[in-house]
Amino acid sequence: MRYLVGYTADARGAEAIALAAALGGPTAHLDLAIVLPEATPFSAVYPGGDHGYSSILADKVDLWAKEALALVPEGVSARVIARAVPSPAQGLMAVATETGARAIVLGGRKRHVAGFFAPGSVASALLHASPIPVAMGSPEAVASLEKADGQLGRVTAFVGTRPGAKAVVEAAAAAAHHQGLPLRVVSLVAQDDADASAEDLDSAIARARASVAEVVAELGVTAEISIASGTGIDDAIAELGWQDGEIAVVGSSRLARKRRLFLGSTAQRMLRTLPVPLVVVPKNFKTGPASS
Repeated sequence: MRYLVGYTADARGAEAIALAAALGGPTAHLDLAIVLPEATPFSAVYPGGDHGYSSILADKVDLWAKEALALVPEGVSARVIARAVPSPAQGLMAVATETGARAIVLGGRKRHVAGFFAPGSVASALLHASPIPVAMGSPEAVASLEKADGQLGRVTAFVGTRPGAKAVVEAAAAAAHHQGLPLRVVSLVAQDDADASAEDLDSAIARARASVAEVVAELGVTAEISIASGTGIDDAIAELGWQDGEIAVVGSSRLARKRRLFLGSTAQRMLRTLPVPLVVVPKNFKTGPASS
């Protein structure tokens, strides 16, 4: 399994490498992409070879490449790809297509003053245009991976009642099956979206459970089904328990073009509040067959 890491020579780059290694497991291959402004007069693949660069920037890239490779866990294969690009997001998508990457992995969702995390400009662009899944970590999420010795522990898929739930569960099931992990499928029921009475809320929860169970049965996967409810989406998410090394999988908005990402309002809120890495799956994205 190949994963493309959007590497930056800081803590975010280290977080992205740790997340990509955990996603891929022991058989992962990581392409660590250093994307630079197009004016940079070179493009190269590291490591190895005497490239003869004399510019200060090229020397810096050599240093960044060595630092990046030193962060890759033992036993995981990796190389660094440096590329001059007009746009970092477009460059990452182009390299991902060339290398056949399973996902683009980023680190370091930026912290707001309120304590929540949000994507930076490159991540935002990818989350609205990438043809393959985008995985994002955060300091808190990577700390969860570290507690699990850098290994995934469980995969949680978030689905709603609209079309697209099947693709999300299928992608999550494939990821879980690859490493022999348990799968949890969650639907969120916000009381704000239901009528005020307890009876109506109970009916909404029952409908959500039936909808999730139908998708799981159709795919023939084994999964724990959980319905979380709260006053709003944030409260519903807070109701859930999380394991060390867990990842969450969500789908893109129904507004997305086919096989492209478009992050909807619910997923944007989840991105800011989830304490675990988040993987966003494009609309109608096709994975290999999932297995129970």
